[in-house]
Amino acid sequence: MFKISFKIFENDSVEEMELNGADGYFQFEIDNKTYGIFITEEIDEFSVSVYWWLYYFLKAVLILKTESYVLISDIEKPKIWIELIREENTVKISKVTADKPEGSVAIETKEMPNLIHRYWKDKQISYENLKREIIYKTKLYIEELRVLNNEVNKDILNLESLILEIGE
Repeated sequence: MFKISFKIFENDSVEEMELNGADGYFQFEIDNKTYGIFITEEIDEFSVSVYWWLYYFLKAVLILKTESYVLISDIEKPKIWIELIREENTVKISKVTADKPEGSVAIETKEMPNLIHRYWKDKQISYENLKREIIYKTKLYIEELRVLNNEVNKDILNLESLILEIGE
């Protein structure tokens, strides 16, 4: 089982071109292991970019269509990555630590130096179920964003574009 939970925070002081609802809580669960935070109160100190987590997961699903290895950086934490390895129809997901060398980006397709499986390793899900959950939750997120933002917000359009590129 792979499940994404999120809650967005409305920001009254957002500039016109910025995305209202970009931040909030983001958590995913796989095989009784969770990553991220999801609580009922809205406490800004615990908020992360829901937008970027969903964007990176969409990018990872797109890359896994043709490649077998993706790392998603937790941009909030200096050495934490989420590793996804596709073997045919199965995706193995692990929480790993590794250096983030200068020039590395949030999505990498090559293993990082000093990668260690310190936490949990090789939690499995089918590629189709992973793709379905990520697309479904991103569409729900987009619906919430549309209430808070201009219809033609570039960030909303970027998410929609990635969903189209992945295909359902």
